[in-house]
Amino acid sequence: MEYLRYYDEIVSRRQSCRDFADTVVDAASVEEIKAYNEVVPKLLPEISTELHFFGGDVADFLGSSVGYNGFTVKAPNYLALYSEEAPHYLENAGFIAQGLTLKLTQLGFDACWLTVNDAEAAKGALGIDTDKTLAVFIAFGHGNKAKKDVRLDIKSPSNVTMVSCEKKVAPKISMQDLLSYKVYGEPVNMELLYTELEDALLSIAVAQSFFNRQPYRVIVDDDIVSLIGLDDELTTTEDQLLNYGIAMFNFYAVLDSTRAGVKMWSFDEAGRDLKLPENAHYIAKIRI
Repeated sequence: MEYLRYYDEIVSRRQSCRDFADTVVDAASVEEIKAYNEVVPKLLPEISTELHFFGGDVADFLGSSVGYNGFTVKAPNYLALYSEEAPHYLENAGFIAQGLTLKLTQLGFDACWLTVNDAEAAKGALGIDTDKTLAVFIAFGHGNKAKKDVRLDIKSPSNVTMVSCEKKVAPKISMQDLLSYKVYGEPVNMELLYTELEDALLSIAVAQSFFNRQPYRVIVDDDIVSLIGLDDELTTTEDQLLNYGIAMFNFYAVLDSTRAGVKMWSFDEAGRDLKLPENAHYIAKIRI
């Protein structure tokens, strides 16, 4: 499999872009992304997926089926990941698409995940003949460097506007807030984490998520890392599941690039009492 130096070269450089130049991505780069899709790690390889690419004109047909409150980021290129519907298919789609997004970053392109509000309507607008469901839709291309940075000012799902800013503001969760040791809420002694594990955990802390809410936590044990989901009123169930896939890919990819024989995440039961509060839910675990 192809290895990328995920944390230093990609995860730490990954920024969401919402202002793209009118420069179409060259065909050779698209072919490279397609090739990487064949080897990218998959959370659940048995779930069938399809990757398709589109030009910028499809944005005119999507309407409110994709984006925030009817706002669709205009870009010269889009990619869509379709998936068969099966248990955990959205987590798997988020996992795969995060790998593709990081490949885009490695190739020097910018990207922005767009919320799929109505998968059936969006699928119809895109016109792909497939029995699979639209799971992920991503705008990509060259970020417009000629203008000030722009971001979405998101007060709620129904109140979204574009604003300019002098610097990118990407709130990320602190490691102290993200991590617990053995049970929920128990502080982690960061000095006890070996470098490869700390980098993998940092990659979750910097992972993009819907509205930058990062509604998840991580419990570190001596042999297992558990991903914990938190209730969040602004995040839909679909986006929560995609968030989990993104976070799981970052952790797995960083750890796998530095160690041999890393096991894949598992949706098996936790197998231990994590002492979770009512608003927290066990999602998955990975052996370390």
